[in-house]
Amino acid sequence: MKKFGEKKVSTECDFYTKASSLVENKIKELRANTPNLPFEKTKIAEVEINKFFYEGKTVERVMIVLRSNGCQHYKTNGGCSMCAHLNGAPLTEKITHQNYVEQWNSVLDGSFVENVGSTFDLNNYPVVCVYNLGSLLNPEEISVETVKYIFETLNKYKGVKKVIIESRAEYVTDDILSVISSAYDGLVEVGIGVESTNFLIRELCHHKAIDDTRIIEDSVKNLHKFGMKALAYVNFKPIFLTESEAIEDAIKTSIDCFKEFGFDAVSIEPTSLQDNSLANYLYNLGFYRVPWLWSLRDIIHGIYNEINFEKLDIRLGGYFDEEVLSGSQGTGFADRNEIFPHMTSSNCSHCTNEFVYAIKQFNMTYDVKELDNVKDCQHCYNLWQDTKRIRDSRDIIRRIQDILRKE
Repeated sequence: MKKFGEKKVSTECDFYTKASSLVENKIKELRANTPNLPFEKTKIAEVEINKFFYEGKTVERVMIVLRSNGCQHYKTNGGCSMCAHLNGAPLTEKITHQNYVEQWNSVLDGSFVENVGSTFDLNNYPVVCVYNLGSLLNPEEISVETVKYIFETLNKYKGVKKVIIESRAEYVTDDILSVISSAYDGLVEVGIGVESTNFLIRELCHHKAIDDTRIIEDSVKNLHKFGMKALAYVNFKPIFLTESEAIEDAIKTSIDCFKEFGFDAVSIEPTSLQDNSLANYLYNLGFYRVPWLWSLRDIIHGIYNEINFEKLDIRLGGYFDEEVLSGSQGTGFADRNEIFPHMTSSNCSHCTNEFVYAIKQFNMTYDVKELDNVKDCQHCYNLWQDTKRIRDSRDIIRRIQDILRKE
């Protein structure tokens, strides 16, 4: 396992480099199949309403997804193994500052709403998420001018108390944070994809391209220097791991994020399946299953057993149906959204809905009893227990070689 701040991981006979190349080459091959859909560049990708736990109570949160230029890591290195958000970005055209402004203004004036007779007022939502299918703090994806405009206009909406955005760690710099700080008076939280604090898992299973954890440490320090909050995303069950290994890694990574990096919050993100991703490809070959929802209960207990849970801001993320005010221009899953996964983490058909409801209740209370109250399902609970007992004697590098060289 990689130590914090250590720049390189020890490898023998270049096995790591060869395994990394196998992963990246396969991801790039799959990305070549990404469709270039004719998106309207001035139309928002999606707006969704859900519940959120904030300052000790449940409030309405609005999630705004901008139609964007897409993740630079995706375009340069193929992106992360579980992600296919570039499905929602135009591949041959560039979204300009003016395009972004028109998208954003449609949110401010409510004109984005598709349902006739429906109205929208941003002031009704204490928590606002602004996403761009990549890093909102990367000027190569979205200009500093655009980011400044978004936050300057948000500052006029006093009903908004907290704004959540996302970025890779390397873009969380003093320069862009000072722009936001000067434009916006409210609380800002930045979600950063840590995924795993284990070097081999992060780089080979997630394909994250963060070889030095000091990048993450520095991003958290920068946020705190500007009075902003740091949220760590921990992707649960990447490819090449067994269920039990993934549970252990999610627990360890979450604890590291709180204790070692100083994150203010952690969101556990179970892997979902999107077209053109490596995770989806391996699922189709029979080498991957999305994580069990039962496992999330183990993860929360594992974290709470190590840290006083009353002081933790820990969330369970994922794709759970909410109120969608504006759908998509794409032709993806169920004609709903080209970035929406076709499969999410699940148990069986008899208990999945009950567990998803429990997850929503947990996210509104942080009380693990909400998850404990789900009764063991006679149809799948024992199967999940058996799945946790599966062991793989091969190391991660050998698994990659065996799977990707033979597929």
